[in-house]
Amino acid sequence: MPINHAIIIGGGIAGVACALALIKHNHISCSIFEIRSEPSTIGGAVNLTPNALRYLEHLGVLSRLKPEGCEVKYIDVISERTGQRLGIIDFDNLPKFKHHGLRVMRYELLEALLETLKEAGVEVQYGKTIQSTSEEHKRITANFDDGTTIEGDILLGCDGIHSAIRTKFIQPDRKPIYSGIAVAYGFLNVGDLRDTLQVDSTSLFSGRFGSLLMSYTDAAKSRLYLSAVMETKDPGSREGWAVKGNDQEPLKKDLLRRFSGGTLSTFDQVVAKLDSLLLYPVYRLSASGIWSSGRMMLLGDAAHAMPPQGESVGLALEDVVLFSRIVEHSETRSVAELFSRYEQLRRPRIDAAVKEANFGWETIKDRGWFTTVVLEWLTWVILAWRAKRKEEEFEFDVRDVKLGFED
Repeated sequence: MPINHAIIIGGGIAGVACALALIKHNHISCSIFEIRSEPSTIGGAVNLTPNALRYLEHLGVLSRLKPEGCEVKYIDVISERTGQRLGIIDFDNLPKFKHHGLRVMRYELLEALLETLKEAGVEVQYGKTIQSTSEEHKRITANFDDGTTIEGDILLGCDGIHSAIRTKFIQPDRKPIYSGIAVAYGFLNVGDLRDTLQVDSTSLFSGRFGSLLMSYTDAAKSRLYLSAVMETKDPGSREGWAVKGNDQEPLKKDLLRRFSGGTLSTFDQVVAKLDSLLLYPVYRLSASGIWSSGRMMLLGDAAHAMPPQGESVGLALEDVVLFSRIVEHSETRSVAELFSRYEQLRRPRIDAAVKEANFGWETIKDRGWFTTVVLEWLTWVILAWRAKRKEEEFEFDVRDVKLGFED
């Protein structure tokens, strides 16, 4: 029985991208429901790998998004202790990758997706909390707290790490775990600085007390994004919050304690000019887990949230593009077969990404001087050793994957 209508829970990046893929490439109608009352603006600047940009182009979004961001040909990885380059993450291979990287504000990415979705004739329905589901006659019904009821062929949980679809209906015991790491981030106008920044487009400084990312987020390189990733006691809020008024100063002092005094000569100026600092606790899900049940499937962070490693958005976009390809076979395959094939093809890549992200996250925690020196040396070795593999990863495209169907 073909899939004609999909219910999508979650109006963020994964949910809207999924709707675009199904509408544009599968000609499936979609209804999208979001628990928030309006589009989310929380989140800093995201790194879009060449893979992610190819998928956004596939979805018809890239042309309106690309002018908003800062092109990134490579990410410098630098020792905060010595100022020496430990290596690079290289996106500069247009013949293979088609695009470089792009650093762009998360809300700008969501806006571009939503505008493209609106052009396709669909809008997200906000303020909708799902309460229950039922399945019968090869259909699934979703019931919301305001009395809304909708019926579809499948229901897709694209509602993030704190997914209601996962925790209510698919695997209630698989709950997010605080990683022990939080991210403090903010922005400033580069024109407010007296001295030249030690940043080409994006630089990642590795230190004893965490890592520090500094990146431009616009083509003119006039807006700087600063993100400090550091070991922190559980802040007590799963969503993160703006640090206001007098609470800004203790956080700024902590940033200076962790990262000033090394080779970042302009860091004191940067911290002084930072505006609207936010603190965001990082959660993750246990590896593997159940992704589907009946006619429900999890995509993106709802299925496999991991510590940020600069490729999270790309992985979510990969999910929806691959899922769209699988659904092309709904005329001759049952929903159970489609979901099973998707998981068979997707899990190995996700498992590898989770393993790498968790390993990298552990190296961020506070450490002594000797361990720092050893990790710097290891970073140089690992980046050089992984260069070829990263090239293969940035070249990888789920549109080229053989699905293994015979029809």
